[in-house]
Amino acid sequence: MKKMSKIVSLTMAAALAAASLSMSACADGEEKIEIAVTGGGEDSMQLNTATSGYLNGLSALHHLYEGLYKLDANGEIALGQAASVETSEDKLTWTFTLRDDITWSDGQPVTAGDFVFGFDNLAAQGGDYSTILSDVAESYEAPDDKTLVIKLKQPCGYLPSILAFPSTYPARQDYVEKYGEAYATDPDKAVYNGPYEMESWAHESEVVMKLRDDYYDAANIEVGTINWELITEESSALASFESGDYVYSDMCPDEEKPRMEGNGLVYTEGNNNYCVMFNLGDKGNEVLKDEKVREALSLTIDRDRLISIRGLNDEMGVTLACRGYVNADGTDFVDYCDPWEDVSAYEENCETAKQLLSDAGYPDGEGFPALTYIVNNDSRKEIAEAIVNDWKEVLGIDSITVEKVENFSAARRSGDYDLAYYGWFMDYKDLSNMYGTFINTENSNSFYHSDEYDAAYDEAVSADTEEAQWEAYKKCDAILAKDLPVSVILHSMSTYLFDDTNYEGLVYSCGNFVFTYLKAL
Repeated sequence: MKKMSKIVSLTMAAALAAASLSMSACADGEEKIEIAVTGGGEDSMQLNTATSGYLNGLSALHHLYEGLYKLDANGEIALGQAASVETSEDKLTWTFTLRDDITWSDGQPVTAGDFVFGFDNLAAQGGDYSTILSDVAESYEAPDDKTLVIKLKQPCGYLPSILAFPSTYPARQDYVEKYGEAYATDPDKAVYNGPYEMESWAHESEVVMKLRDDYYDAANIEVGTINWELITEESSALASFESGDYVYSDMCPDEEKPRMEGNGLVYTEGNNNYCVMFNLGDKGNEVLKDEKVREALSLTIDRDRLISIRGLNDEMGVTLACRGYVNADGTDFVDYCDPWEDVSAYEENCETAKQLLSDAGYPDGEGFPALTYIVNNDSRKEIAEAIVNDWKEVLGIDSITVEKVENFSAARRSGDYDLAYYGWFMDYKDLSNMYGTFINTENSNSFYHSDEYDAAYDEAVSADTEEAQWEAYKKCDAILAKDLPVSVILHSMSTYLFDDTNYEGLVYSCGNFVFTYLKAL
């Protein structure tokens, strides 16, 4: 479930009036909207469910395929290809019965065996999400074409979120085996069980998707054609939006966002955080393995100033998880936890940090070793340099340099860094997806290993009540606050441009955009 980065770039264009809004007739005689979607280059348009790892491709997969669950028009998890589900009393066995009206785009019925093969293929391909199901599932089988049984290692309340994620969608074995590495790279090299099928793919240019007349809910979908253009130029996307050609874009340059507030710019929950990562692995510098040093560095980060520099409506980071997760009592999880530090007492924190660094053997920064802080783009370089300046001004540390590296993800995975930018963009809306990123694995974030943390996480994912689950996740958060494998700086918001005067129904969930429910007003 761990991936080091995602490319977030996606733009939908649809024209206004006769010049740019076209319609196509459907089997039921109703007129359907034709829209254009742009964003992300050819590399990000990965349409193999077993290996796709970029938001552009994952968003496209929400249209071409469908899982046992799907995102509905409200962005909530709802049954998709499954007509019903039953769970055993111990919550370890989930039995799904498939709908009777689901088919592949070549007319063949979708079977439970297609899901079993899809799960097996996901594990075999070794992509970014190859263990997303096996992490929680002990086994799965198809006793017949309409029945799928999944047995869990322990109770898992967020299983529907996993099964609504594109990696766990079904796949047709005959196509996967016939085309091998070329599978899903052209329209005729795959078949589709979602609302759309791929009509054409002009590589490096455009993917065209057409609404399937035989999709079970086609009559209720207004978008008949999606022209998914493969471009990456943010300034061009913004200019087209401002000219009225595009009704949606998330490709707005950061420096232009203040100007676009009130002119179509929408801020929404980002479900992601922004942190400094400390390398605690074998290749990491020994100085960072001292908890006093990590705490001193964390306490002296002027988060207010960093949020002001970014100017993107960020929220202060006081827990690993971001806001938006509310329990039955209406309490947000951020408020349920104890903050990692008192961010309102910056001056006092700085004094504490000076003493901690002195206790660690580096009074006024004397003798502090040279370290490298790596980032992957210019905007993160600016923030990293501001953080390093805080450490210099407050603690006297002048031996840390910031470096933007091209092979950032590889460097992080291999441990070739001292400090690094870290941000986690959640894949599905469940706290497990945030806290699961620090469990003990070969390449865990920061190379952090804690039996205490792993036990608390296991307790959380197997809890049978919300109260017990939240208490366990609160324990996870407190352990991370004590151990500090990362220092949380802020929780960033997602932004996009949308013409809600003429359109409604755009669905956003954890960076994925779904256009299936779009309607013209």
